[in-house]
Amino acid sequence: MTDKPLVSAVVPTHNRLKLLPRALDSVAVQSYPNIELVVVDDGSESSAKPIAEQYMEVIPVTYIRNDQAAGAAKARNKGIQEASGTFVAGLDDDDQWNKYRIERLMQAYEEDYSFVTSDVRMVYQNKTSVWHKKKKIELDDLLYSNYVGNQGLIKRKRLLAVGGFNESLKAAQDYDLWIRLCETFGPVRNVRQPLQDIHMDHEGKRITEQSSFEGYLQFYNKHKHRFNRSQRKYQLLNIRKAQGKKTGLAEMLQWAPAFRYWKEIKGMIFDKMG
Repeated sequence: MTDKPLVSAVVPTHNRLKLLPRALDSVAVQSYPNIELVVVDDGSESSAKPIAEQYMEVIPVTYIRNDQAAGAAKARNKGIQEASGTFVAGLDDDDQWNKYRIERLMQAYEEDYSFVTSDVRMVYQNKTSVWHKKKKIELDDLLYSNYVGNQGLIKRKRLLAVGGFNESLKAAQDYDLWIRLCETFGPVRNVRQPLQDIHMDHEGKRITEQSSFEGYLQFYNKHKHRFNRSQRKYQLLNIRKAQGKKTGLAEMLQWAPAFRYWKEIKGMIFDKMG
């Protein structure tokens, strides 16, 4: 028995039977002592239930299945609704947690922050790199770019209070949610340790991947009243890139804020090398 709050690990999955065990293994071995696993099978061709059931002897497991694929946002929202934890921590089915992720995020949690996230390790086919984020991510930061990434540890009641993930958006559902949480509950706290691996080293599409351009345009139109002139220009630059339009140095210098120049230049170098 423990007096520590229950954390619900919500893992949506779709046609990833080979990759899913790696994600679930990383939940099962968490050092944090009070955790449950909520697997949302979003209309996979073959049921993920036999895989999820293998973990029942280790941690409490809830398995939910959509007969037809409804998309990542709806799958995540269903997992949040069915979760029993005070806190919810999301995990995509092709990624994995560091063994100490939940323990360290819970240690860092404070009510004055909307939620807690961490640095991540990006895993590519030929290399890995660590995404180092700011220790404190303000709303003004988020209106320039998604400095959080795709996951965090969040109080369930706060997720429900802001309406969860926006199911009408075709992309950027996580980014949209971070803005709403930050606007309502305060800045985001980041643990400056890589406590999650984001896998880009496989051929399958990520569960969050949809129409990038259409979804980002939806996101922009929804939030443009919040952007100042500099933020609006940078958001429009990212929309151009989502359209597949090549962005040269001149365009970048015109549309990006000065503090993002180095990030944009590194992206151009990476694209040429890729």
